[in-house]
Amino acid sequence: MKQNVMILKADDSPAEMLELESVDGQPSFKDVYPLINTNIIEIAQGRWIQKGNKPEFVDVELFCDEEALMKADPQINHRASHLRYNLFKSQYKYMPDPRLAGDVAVVFPAKYKIELTPDGTDVTGNYKEGHGPVDATDAMLDQVNVVE
Repeated sequence: MKQNVMILKADDSPAEMLELESVDGQPSFKDVYPLINTNIIEIAQGRWIQKGNKPEFVDVELFCDEEALMKADPQINHRASHLRYNLFKSQYKYMPDPRLAGDVAVVFPAKYKIELTPDGTDVTGNYKEGHGPVDATDAMLDQVNVVE
């Protein structure tokens, strides 16, 4: 079975949507290691929110570089951190730090099909005029449609 995986680079370069073979309900670490430039993966949880569509949100797994913060000059991945924040704000009264560093693979549940909207330029990391990486995250993430 194939599974949709989106690679979000910490440098805010264009996102990449891939279909990877799924093993026991998730892609093989061996296939993901080179995509996020690591050899140790930590699985974190996140929430993809899409207003006005069904489903309104999808819980996703975030395959992260477990050693990203220990590397020289670690970069915060604003887009992946936003997905983690979406989940945390619904679960915690006192929110833990949602920031993730390094490149991240967003793994969508296998039962969903992911479609880029016709105006999908923002999801590639190209920000609308007047917006930066943090301000444009909601608009960027809205350009992907999760379909049951």
